[in-house]
Amino acid sequence: MIYRSAVVLSIGFAASFSSFAGVGEGQVLYDGFCQICHGGTGEGQTMGKSLTDNNASRLSDAELIDVITAGRSGTGMVAWGSSFSEQEILDVASYVRVLQGGTGLAEVDENAGVSDDPAALAGEQLFSGSAGCISCHSYRDQGGNVGPNLDGLSARLDNNQLIQALVNPSQSIVSGYEVKVVEQNDGTFIRGRFRNDSELAVQIQSNDGRRWVTYFKDRVNSVTDSTESVMPDVYATLGALEQEQLLAFLKSL
Repeated sequence: MIYRSAVVLSIGFAASFSSFAGVGEGQVLYDGFCQICHGGTGEGQTMGKSLTDNNASRLSDAELIDVITAGRSGTGMVAWGSSFSEQEILDVASYVRVLQGGTGLAEVDENAGVSDDPAALAGEQLFSGSAGCISCHSYRDQGGNVGPNLDGLSARLDNNQLIQALVNPSQSIVSGYEVKVVEQNDGTFIRGRFRNDSELAVQIQSNDGRRWVTYFKDRVNSVTDSTESVMPDVYATLGALEQEQLLAFLKSL
């Protein structure tokens, strides 16, 4: 999809860029500064309106960025322009778009592309479309944060290593994306990427990557390490041509 190549903020500066704003960075900022008023998933709280209702979703990218930057007179929405950098504001706005069900704040040049190779272009369409890879992985600052960012992937993995990562993702799990399994008192299991593991609690990332849920260890049956990646076996479900196309795209990064 092609979006506007620049957003001009009403307070007088232009934010021109050729990729999606950083969703992962935006989530960190949102969790630290915004969720106290707007809720962990943008549902709204007493002090802040919903960010996922029709009114908020109908805001243009420029309007959304302006609200974050300049605040909104007559409401409790403060201006963050003096506290956040331009890029940080774009990151937060991008994460708000994710909360609204999108994939981020899209600002892509018409001629921007990963590669001119038809196979790589077809692979990019698979990655962002039917294969669903973009819901977990990001590249050029677009996509999800459940899995590792793939920028510079071809410099990190050779062809054989890349194929192995697609065929058997559990063989080598990237640091920071290890998995824990929580067995709850009702016998159900929660499995996902974790952070802030301590004697008292652990946080597990939700399947959609939008929030981190805290599980107190004295309130669950067990918390154990998992050797299995959360990455689904999508590659095996693709046809031979689609596998070649997806591989060509990943090698272009």
